[in-house]
Amino acid sequence: MQDSTYSDGQPTNEAALSNLIRIKEVSAISRARSMRLQPGDVIFGYDSTPFRSGINDFQDLLEECDEDAGVLLTIWRDGLIYNVVCYGPLGATYEFIDSEIAEKIQMDINDYDFPKRQDLIVYEVLRDLYRRCEIIDTTPDPVATFVPPIWLVQHRLFEPLLAISLIYAITFAVHWVLFVISYIVLCVYFKRASLMMLRSFIVYRQYQMWLVIAARDLREVQEACRKVDPKTHFKDSLVGDPVEDEKPKKKKKRSTIPGT
Repeated sequence: MQDSTYSDGQPTNEAALSNLIRIKEVSAISRARSMRLQPGDVIFGYDSTPFRSGINDFQDLLEECDEDAGVLLTIWRDGLIYNVVCYGPLGATYEFIDSEIAEKIQMDINDYDFPKRQDLIVYEVLRDLYRRCEIIDTTPDPVATFVPPIWLVQHRLFEPLLAISLIYAITFAVHWVLFVISYIVLCVYFKRASLMMLRSFIVYRQYQMWLVIAARDLREVQEACRKVDPKTHFKDSLVGDPVEDEKPKKKKKRSTIPGT
């Protein structure tokens, strides 16, 4: 296989672009599926640098990556460029892109400024049938750890709020020491399970996992979602109103009265 040639980290010719790889198939149970990667996604960045080293090298790098810190992958999907954090092998098969795809992405990726992993936050985007989105910041929240009731109110999780309020009330009525113990135990639980709890309740409200994106802020996530689907709705939109379907024009009824 011919090696790619770079100038300032960018490919110098179309032959270098032909070394880009894309996902061919995604296993039913795999890290790629949980990250909502799709067949056809082109992987052109690894750890904030351009990647053109081929399939075998890519798989070796994922095998050796730090599963605690993760590694940043930069993805091109039908004109959209976004980043994901990967913590090991994706569980997918790969293939090299063809010349047609290379022509489509050449301008997009040559001008792309790769972000650093430490500057990004991993967001999960869930969407319902009406294209309404809920965006979850997966960064550990100290409020959930130290003051679980306030965290539950912030995220409108009133069912578990009622449950822990009853636990607090009952344990305090028995003995204040028991209340302190229960409070500490629940703090430890929420530290470990708050993200899973939030995700589960959103899914319970008929939302489904749609995208997993590593971005600098919430606005960048919303912009990426709008590029994928311009009709996407956000509760607190930072990118304006979505594109609306044109309402069909009502046909003027013909008069049945002669002469009118």
